[in-house]
Amino acid sequence: MTSSDDEKRRPRYRFSRVFDEMEERFDEMFGSIMDAFAFDKPSWDIERQCLVPLSQVAETEDKVIVTIDLPYVDKENIKLNATEKTLEVDAKTNRAICFDKWGTVQKCTEFNCFRKKIKLPAEIKPNEAKATFKSGILEVQILKRIERTPIKID
Repeated sequence: MTSSDDEKRRPRYRFSRVFDEMEERFDEMFGSIMDAFAFDKPSWDIERQCLVPLSQVAETEDKVIVTIDLPYVDKENIKLNATEKTLEVDAKTNRAICFDKWGTVQKCTEFNCFRKKIKLPAEIKPNEAKATFKSGILEVQILKRIERTPIKID
């Protein structure tokens, strides 16, 4: 590969990165607008056959507590991933969930998983998360990232 080939590829890479950043910012902005005006987002993804589970986020002084409703799921089929600002859940159901007479289209639609990415109200310590699952309810408790720095007084 010659140096002119490298030069041709670099602008495309930079151009692609710009579009990725624009898409990410648009998603953030659109999500904020949806939240501000209380528009409901779809609770399903028909292509992936996934439902968005009901969830609740609570905050105490030192931790964030996320509760997620996962009916028809076994503990072994739950995958959790956390970053400092988000919690993602992906859970496969042990049987298909079917909705007859779905909206205006009269057909049966089946779902076989739950998937959701939750923005957390505070930065957390992902490595110190603890989760319990009982009777279809997943509870995740995660310590907040609270950094205190002593300040010297002159």
